[in-house]
Amino acid sequence: MSQTPDPAAPLRSAAIRSDADVVTEASALQALAHPLRLRLLGLLRLYGPSTATRLASTCDASPALVSYHLRTLAEASFIVAATPEDLAGISTHGRDRWWKAATRTTFTSPPPAHDLAALAAHDDFAAAVLALYTDRARAWLGAQHTWSREWQEASTFSDASLLLTPEETRQLKNDMAALLARYRRQEPGSGSASGAAPAGAVLVAAQFLVFPDPEQHPQPGPQ
Repeated sequence: MSQTPDPAAPLRSAAIRSDADVVTEASALQALAHPLRLRLLGLLRLYGPSTATRLASTCDASPALVSYHLRTLAEASFIVAATPEDLAGISTHGRDRWWKAATRTTFTSPPPAHDLAALAAHDDFAAAVLALYTDRARAWLGAQHTWSREWQEASTFSDASLLLTPEETRQLKNDMAALLARYRRQEPGSGSASGAAPAGAVLVAAQFLVFPDPEQHPQPGPQ
């Protein structure tokens, strides 16, 4: 299975870039703890500036509801007002309010064990991310038969059971992040992938999940 983010990119990378957020504050995480907010942020990161009305049409939601969630994202500084330079070449209406993503990706790290509010917010955020991933996978499942057989055979839902130590698991996560970094990435608002994309290239959701099988008993940490 394929995060990123998903344009929302919640997984912490081996190399944090300057265009990424590292969010541990409960208030900031709570702003992202909603599947629709994550989707709105992802759309702004993938396709560039947009309005509540345009995003509502894409998300099959009311403009009023989308406006509320956009304001919540803005209050937490995940999105900002688009500038005239950002809107160059875009047909706009004087009364429209245009938003853009403040950064390309967002990473999180586990909050301090004593910060119960942050821990709860982190769990809510992770649940929203998982819901978004599930929705995207389910949407592909419903639409796959409208795509060519070549694309159907190129896609997969798969997993593997591995017997690893924490260090090996961390290395696996970093290796997978490095592997994804080798491929052409969609740049925010570019309308196409960075660089010269070959004919036939489309946006591909590359999501991956790495965690201990929850059906076993937790192993004790280092003493």
